[in-house]
Amino acid sequence: MQRTVLAGIVGTAIMTIIMMIASLMGMPKMSPPQMLSGTLGMPIFVGWGMHFIIGVLFAFTYTYMCFFKYKLVMFG
Repeated sequence: MQRTVLAGIVGTAIMTIIMMIASLMGMPKMSPPQMLSGTLGMPIFVGWGMHFIIGVLFAFTYTYMCFFKYKLVMFG
């Protein structure tokens, strides 16, 4: 479980850095934390928190799906 949370945090951080670099290369600026906070009318730090929580949830979903698939292959 700790490895999954860490993977979610690291993956979200790397994705966010790549999105920031992409905007410097001429691609449209995308800021998921800013979009989340703007949609909810909350401060930007709430958007950052939600951004990382969603990243961790994606990691848990991916871990569960891979474990379930592995379990089916092993015993199926």
